[in-house]
Amino acid sequence: MSNTRATSATGDAAGKAGYTSSSADLERWLRRHIGQGFGAEALVQSMCQSGYEQAFAQATVAAALSAAARAAVRGTPPDNATEMAAELGIGKPAGRAGDQAAGGGQTGAQGNRNAAHFAGREIPILFTLAAPRVTLYQQLLTDAECDALVELARGRLARSPVINPDTGDENLIEARTSLGAMFQVGEHALIERIEDCIAAVTGIAADRGEGLQILNYKPGGEYQPHYDFFNPQRPGEARQLKVGGQRVATVVIYLNSPPAGGATAFPKLGLEVAPVKGNAVYFSYRKSDGALDERTLHAGLPVEAGEKWIATKWLRERPYRTD
Repeated sequence: MSNTRATSATGDAAGKAGYTSSSADLERWLRRHIGQGFGAEALVQSMCQSGYEQAFAQATVAAALSAAARAAVRGTPPDNATEMAAELGIGKPAGRAGDQAAGGGQTGAQGNRNAAHFAGREIPILFTLAAPRVTLYQQLLTDAECDALVELARGRLARSPVINPDTGDENLIEARTSLGAMFQVGEHALIERIEDCIAAVTGIAADRGEGLQILNYKPGGEYQPHYDFFNPQRPGEARQLKVGGQRVATVVIYLNSPPAGGATAFPKLGLEVAPVKGNAVYFSYRKSDGALDERTLHAGLPVEAGEKWIATKWLRERPYRTD
């Protein structure tokens, strides 16, 4: 990897403080400098010096490096701006991944039934339980994508609330001690790409997902046993069903690897999933007859050393809307 300083990220946007959108010039610049061996730190520094917002620069560089790595595996580097934009997740392709998918399935029939697939990348499946459906994916996200999500969230962190089952209001409770940052669906190019990846591997259309939530647990932080689905018998939770129906599944992505603690535990299944950076656990809580599966009771165990970062995506039975 080159230690030489990258030349400036030129283009129409250069020099505008806090600039947060891409251009063909930026895509070509990233492609050229990645090919020359420049690393993330040098690329981000150069973009910031050219006027780009730091969080945008970090996320865009992470996506570009990930795209370049996948292209190298395929042996076909992206030679035009259209393909590069698709690889970066900048500029929406015709139709988002998963828009035509039926809910609840696991994809990955591209020659290897022990893996899911997204954007030409193979994502190994480490284990699957059939009932309830619990699947652990290896390296759903790259290290660079994980780091970029953490940086995007840092400036938004606040105590994570829960929905009051009687009123529907968001309240702070002692059982949940994390800090959180919520992003709107498709708010950022990297987030949109991750949402498309989740749709591809779960088979649940991207428009059925709630906004991506990034959570940070400090030492001792935990989320005691709970369900992610709503209880329609409680008036506060019943209100939530009006904006996309019932939650049917959850994806938890581990954005770092804590030195100790922080596993996702399913006490009724006798299962604990260790938090390993880039891995993701998917679990669905709707049985074949439509009933909700109480075996999906789960908890975020206390962090014993270091801190834990995760991204959580809740998936609904119908397209999710908040208006």
